[in-house]
Amino acid sequence: MKAELTRPRSVAVGLVAVAAVAVASLLVVSSGVATSAPTPSPTPVAVSTAPPASTPAPGAVTVDSIAALKSALADDSVTDIVVADGTYHVSPASLTHADSLWIGAAYAKRTHPVIVRAETRGGVTFDGGGTTSFGCISFVEGAHDQTWDGFACANGTADQTGVVTFGGYAGKAAPHHITMRNITIKASCKGSATSASAPATDHAFYISEAVGGPHDLTFSDITVQGAGGLATAFHFYHSDASNQNGWNIRIERLHVSGTQQAIMLWDATLHDITIDTADITGASRYAIRYEGGTNITISNVTSTNSGSAGFSSSKGANPAGVTFQGNSLD
Repeated sequence: MKAELTRPRSVAVGLVAVAAVAVASLLVVSSGVATSAPTPSPTPVAVSTAPPASTPAPGAVTVDSIAALKSALADDSVTDIVVADGTYHVSPASLTHADSLWIGAAYAKRTHPVIVRAETRGGVTFDGGGTTSFGCISFVEGAHDQTWDGFACANGTADQTGVVTFGGYAGKAAPHHITMRNITIKASCKGSATSASAPATDHAFYISEAVGGPHDLTFSDITVQGAGGLATAFHFYHSDASNQNGWNIRIERLHVSGTQQAIMLWDATLHDITIDTADITGASRYAIRYEGGTNITISNVTSTNSGSAGFSSSKGANPAGVTFQGNSLD
């Protein structure tokens, strides 16, 4: 209900006079005819939009192999790496082979931020070759201050892990200040969550335990095609007294289809997690599952055709640790 305001007569008279001057000022004389000036359009409300295409800096290093990418990434003098368009075989990250994207201690000593970008956004695919233990990229052991832009992961089966992981190894330093943008997890990335009741063990992005907890991570313009049996697009799980889970994490402009559950927040050490602007389609169970964490914000998320519900939590429809804003969860 709009509140009624009562003013003294002297104030009211003054307001009428001011209004008359304001109306007069809107008159514009054109060809001897007084016409009303156009009403200014309201200032648009800022919305979350995709970042513009980035341009390599002068002196950027272009590479055309996984070995060359890793060599450039380990070179602290290199701050801009362009990966030539194409499909690159990658061995499971945890194997730490020459063509494994295990982004760990070798890159933790950098003192300058670095961007690793596809020559054309979407033009570079990291291909697992059909492996049954697929880790496309793992950020561990204190790797930090990196941006990865424009890549796809394809053709492998995650086995109780994530296609892309952050942390997950007790006793190892947490990765931090890492941005991933314009990343696609393709439907050929598979898992065992082929039904609503199947175990939720295989994920697109998996954030897990590390000393200090993975933190200051940003995920922008992420697409996850989960029809191959991935349990989630993002799963936050596992910690202990010495190894925390994630904090200061932002996920924005997320597009998910066909997973069992798009987002699972399942750890009491989680805090300061923001999910802003997402569309989730066809989750076979829930779009979002919450079971732990504080200062979690979920805003501008739309879910459709979820198998059981758009949101689920054993802590109720409005858990104390979560703030909801502008969502449409079926």
